[in-house]
Amino acid sequence: MRNSIILISLLLLSVMGYSQQSLDEHYDVITPVQTQLDGYNTGDIELFLSAYSDSVKVYNYPDEFSYQGKDKMRVSYGGMFKNLPDLHCRLVGRMVLGNKVIDQEYVIFQKDGKPLHAIAIYTVKDGLIQEVRFMR
Repeated sequence: MRNSIILISLLLLSVMGYSQQSLDEHYDVITPVQTQLDGYNTGDIELFLSAYSDSVKVYNYPDEFSYQGKDKMRVSYGGMFKNLPDLHCRLVGRMVLGNKVIDQEYVIFQKDGKPLHAIAIYTVKDGLIQEVRFMR
């Protein structure tokens, strides 16, 4: 009986330890994705770009290459932030699998405009977004 209790206790501790490790790993992967979303929604280009690697690659899902690099991203998003004061992304759902974060989003470009439904798949490495694929 005592051995069973010890075995169950060890199993519970290992599961709890694994769960905490998974939560920590998820936090590390989610942090840059949430940072860029916060920057997007406040129109803060510096905060937005701080979440991306200098050589970030951007694709339209699944494999249509759009551009590479933070400099091109700055031009593209900087213009949107400046010219679309109502720009806002509402996060509908988020999933994490390994180093991938998959966000389901509704993007509003103009206050009275119809929102765009999109999926964004972010690949995170070393605390920065290395790649993003948009499905619209």
